[in-house]
Amino acid sequence: MLIYPISTVTALDRVSSENLEESKLELVMEYTSNQLKMNDIVGGVIGVVHKDKLVRTESYGVADLELKSKPSSKTIYFAASITKALTATSILKLYSEGLLDIDQPVKSYIPWFSFKNQEMSDQVTVKHLLIHAAGGVTSSQTDGLVFGNDQSKDSIEQYVRLFNRVHMPESPGQTGNYCNACYDALGLVIEYVTGMSYYDYMDQSIFDPLQMNDTMYGRDLGNIREESIAKEYTWFFAKKQHLERSYESFGTSQDPDGGAYSTIEDLGKYLSFLLGYSDVLLMDQSTMELMKSKGVPTETNTASYTIGGFEAKQLHQVDVYYKTGDGIGSSTAILFIPKYDLGIALLLGESRPEIQQQLIEDAASIMMGYSPVSPGASMTFGKVIGYIAWILVAVGTFLMVIMIWRVMKKKVYTSNMWRAFIGFMVYGVLAFFLWYLILTVRPFSFGFYGYPYDIAIGLIFIILMSSLWSIYYLFIIITRRYVKVLNRQMKNT
Repeated sequence: MLIYPISTVTALDRVSSENLEESKLELVMEYTSNQLKMNDIVGGVIGVVHKDKLVRTESYGVADLELKSKPSSKTIYFAASITKALTATSILKLYSEGLLDIDQPVKSYIPWFSFKNQEMSDQVTVKHLLIHAAGGVTSSQTDGLVFGNDQSKDSIEQYVRLFNRVHMPESPGQTGNYCNACYDALGLVIEYVTGMSYYDYMDQSIFDPLQMNDTMYGRDLGNIREESIAKEYTWFFAKKQHLERSYESFGTSQDPDGGAYSTIEDLGKYLSFLLGYSDVLLMDQSTMELMKSKGVPTETNTASYTIGGFEAKQLHQVDVYYKTGDGIGSSTAILFIPKYDLGIALLLGESRPEIQQQLIEDAASIMMGYSPVSPGASMTFGKVIGYIAWILVAVGTFLMVIMIWRVMKKKVYTSNMWRAFIGFMVYGVLAFFLWYLILTVRPFSFGFYGYPYDIAIGLIFIILMSSLWSIYYLFIIITRRYVKVLNRQMKNT
């Protein structure tokens, strides 16, 4: 069990704000410590921003279980879908400069852009992509396209070109449906409008001006000391392990929707910009307000997607704006409250999508003088997947042991032909269904062709054993029939 809290006090931690109560900051840090301990989180960092200052950060646990290194406000974590807000900021910067119009169709900037429905695709605007309202297109339809061809995983354009395989269930702008790929298309819009690579434009227009010096994409991590980067812990057969970094699994084609790495200090600078207290003016005030404009409700109807890449809701009757993210082994969140000039950032070193939003909302509640809800200890999705993988492996092992026993005992027969036929049909149908599933369905954009590695191992084991059992019963059916025909022929002679 990890011991909490492990605090790293920096110069920024000692900065005080005249309108921010120190007692509330202490409560936030204590509450976060208790929640991370309750959920047995490997480690993470939280930061609170007031106006133009990162007034407090605190670190918990470790950044690397093997090295036992402690995280700090300068530790680089995978920011995941917080990247969407950064990409949206770049789009709105171009809008503010008059280089694009968010109400224009995407085809105005990418002439060949299209989903499967050509006519409805022509109606999809840049704004529709920003607010996740691209005609009902969801991440579950598009994420697996990274396995579509040899280039689609590491080329934004090649990936977006595969959208012509995706069906649009409705006209654009009607409902909100979370769409990772929409932001990858926005990344390509940036490239087509500016003539620069997405990465160069992000550096020159956002990261450099805001002095977000430790914010980068996976391709740049090779230039950073390993000790400065938090390991990403995921669940593998219900056990926490560092298998790979998110960028190694996702590739680069999805970087505009979730490929950035960052630190609490850098996210603090970004939050100050969002609150309107940055020394750097990236866009005019009207565009800053446009970032917070609500588009369509989210799928749960508990918030609204905004033009700035956030979700917006009311917390204690006050407007708050937030963005959460999840990677292979990270969970992240940022939140800002313009009314209180307050921002909060949270970076965790493992995948726990069930808790980070409630954690950051509870931190905001404490800062506003309210009691937290407390997400409590929860069973995480990754661990459940691990248990399912163990069940698949156990079933596969049982089938393998029975088959080996039958072969060793020379019991390659059945006393009832109907039993053999039913066995062949059951195992044959199961094998066919699972082969079809693993060869054609791509539920995610990571792992083994879209499947978490442990689930993939379990599925392949079941596929192989069900295939062998169907062949086993087919062999029995064929040989028994052959013997009967041969016996009849011998009697006739």
